[in-house]
Amino acid sequence: MDKQQAIFQILSFGPQRDEAFSVYLNAESQPDDAPFLVTKTLLISVLHQYLAQTIDDDDLEQWANLINFRDDINGEAIEDWLYALANQEMMGNGNKKANIERMLALLSDSE
Repeated sequence: MDKQQAIFQILSFGPQRDEAFSVYLNAESQPDDAPFLVTKTLLISVLHQYLAQTIDDDDLEQWANLINFRDDINGEAIEDWLYALANQEMMGNGNKKANIERMLALLSDSE
């Protein structure tokens, strides 16, 4: 597994996620390495995992923060969504599940 594959496993909550963290943390960055691009498709997949209760609130917030704070991960395509997920108090005190469902509806409409 290379660094890009490791990042994908981590961000997609893939089956090799634990191994991927080790690969990612031990991989040396090269100046010509392109950052991993986070797509709306990946965001949609993660939100579906949240609704299926495969991941929880903390997982979702940590996921968004990881993308926001890493130079080797490019989340520009979903930066507004990341902000909301990383700052969950911005989503209001209402039903979190309903908020995520609204996010998914908006994301689906924008594709």
